[in-house]
Formats: sequence, structure tokens, C-alpha cells
Amino acid sequence: MRVGIIGAGGIGRTHAQAVLVGEGTTLAGLYDVDSSRAASVADNLGVPAFALLDEFYDAVDAVVVASPNRTHASYACEAIDRGRHVLCEKPMAVSAEETAAMRDRAAGAPVVCCVGFNYRCLGVVQEIRRQLDDGVLGRVLHVDLAFRRGSALTRKTFTWRDNAGERFTSGALGDLGVHLIDLLHHLFDGQVDTGDCQVGLRTKVAAKEGRRVHVDDHAFVSGRLTSGPHFTLTASKSSTPEDVGFRVSVTGSHGELLHHSQDGPVLHVRTGVEWETVKVLDTLGLEDPPGEIPGWADSFVAQLHNWTAAVAGAGRLGTLPGFDDGHRAQQVLDELLRKGAAR
Repeated sequence: MRVGIIGAGGIGRTHAQAVLVGEGTTLAGLYDVDSSRAASVADNLGVPAFALLDEFYDAVDAVVVASPNRTHASYACEAIDRGRHVLCEKPMAVSAEETAAMRDRAAGAPVVCCVGFNYRCLGVVQEIRRQLDDGVLGRVLHVDLAFRRGSALTRKTFTWRDNAGERFTSGALGDLGVHLIDLLHHLFDGQVDTGDCQVGLRTKVAAKEGRRVHVDDHAFVSGRLTSGPHFTLTASKSSTPEDVGFRVSVTGSHGELLHHSQDGPVLHVRTGVEWETVKVLDTLGLEDPPGEIPGWADSFVAQLHNWTAAVAGAGRLGTLPGFDDGHRAQQVLDELLRKGAAR
């Protein structure tokens, strides 16, 4: 499958590397509105850079949309209209209205469209799902999820992510928390009941380069899933180094499960008095960038493999998050952000 990348930023380069090491995929080239950046990145990868979208689409069978969030909907819909399969980075778009339009456009097209919720493909998340499916913990009572970074503290430059127009996608809740929203839906087979949620949003770093930051950099949500469990969710871009990472804690009627990325690719499970450590093996063992959680690079390759398999299997997505899942997560995100802003 010939895959092209739209967006030559950091996440676009990550997808490009996944295509290069993936089976059954060829990196056909890159497109970016900044043609010089596209040319530089493409040259380093040894692939073409396209200055015109028409030429780009002619060269590819499938498209990864890794451009800024506000452009996701237009690029994805254009690719669908041209009969190209689409993997759209998260968040799927900047509003539930846009994601609904993308979902409807994809539903009537002979293409496979999915969303880049790569955390589903982490080995530890897949092992958590197996533990839950096997009923090891019994009935799930409470879930605590946290995704903490320090980028709001370390990045001093004001960027598009700090603008008011990006409030619904690029703050801590929109950028990091949307992964956690999807994991709640994916792992626990329910929908976040937004009517039962309490939301707190903070902007700890209020200005950069003398300009006001309009997005949150720390978010906390408590609530309930329609499938029963209560949950707490923390998404932060203003955490100190000792707190950064990805954390999952599940309490069930018959046991507990705990994972923290600072411990490496392991789960801690207790169904009695003693904790048992379950080690999760890397699939490829690709080197993760500094500061990323263990298995992050591998998750992009696994996601790509699932997508190409779905294309080859006539559209059977399996556990791959489709545009329905992206829309569902965006609906929850929009409502939580509105609640947080109202407070």
C-alpha cells in the first residue's frame, strides 16, 4: 500500500518512520503547506516531497493526516472524496460538528478510515484489555487514568497550539486527555456520561513571549461510564519530571491492576494479598524518543499494521478506532471543555 503523509512536523515524521519499517507499506511521499520543510524532511527520508496536492493524491493509495488539528477535516474529506484510505491523527477535528461530517463522508465511501489513537496499540494497554476480558479483576468499580507531561513548562515559545481558536483540541484535555477518553471507551465498553462529570481546567503557564495562553495545561475530570464504573482522569502539560508519564489504575470487585510508565512496560496485578508483576514484551523494540513512554514508537507501527490489515480485509476494523470512535470521543471532549469553561 502506497502511503503518503500530510504534515511534515514531528508527528508526521513519526508516522513516516512507521511506514518505512512496516510490512506491506511504501512511503510514497510527503505534503506540507510549508514546501521547504516538506522538502527537507522528505530528503532525509529518501522520498519525494509534493508541492501540489493533486500530484500527491495521484501517487498514493492511503493518506495519513498529521497536519495541525484545524486542517484535519478538510484534508480527510478531500482524501475520502478521491478514494484514498485515511488515518487521521487525533483529535479527529476541532468540533463534534466537523467529526460528524467526516464520519458521514467516510460511511458512504469504499475506503477504510481510522483515527490515530495509538495508545490502544501499546503493549500494556492490550494486556490490560486481556486481563479485563478474562475477568481477572471481576466487576470493574473504579478507574483512574493520568497522562502527564511537562511541555507547558519547557516550551517557552508561543505557538498555534496556544491560540484561542485551538481551545477545543490543543490544551491538555484536548491533546492528551482525548487519548484517555478513547481508552475509557475502548477498555470498559461504555460511554463517558458527560452529564455526571465534574471538570476542572487550569492554565498554570498563563503567558508565553508576552502573549496570553488561551488553552488549559492541566485538567481533571471525575465521572461515570454508562457501563457502570466511576472514573477519574488527569491530563497535564505542566507536570514536574518526577510526575510525568502514563498511569492506569483499575479497581475491581476481585482485584486491582496498576501500570505506570515510569516502571517500564509492566503491569502490577493483585487478586489476593500479593502483587504479581506482568512484563509486556516490545513488538519491535524501536527506540522511543526522549521523554516518551515505553513502547510509544512501536505503537505507531502496530497501528499502521492494523490499518493496512483492515484495508486488505475489505474494511473490517476490529479494535482499530474508526471515525465513529473519533466522533464519540470528540463529543465527550467538547462537552467536558464547555463544562470546564463554564466553571
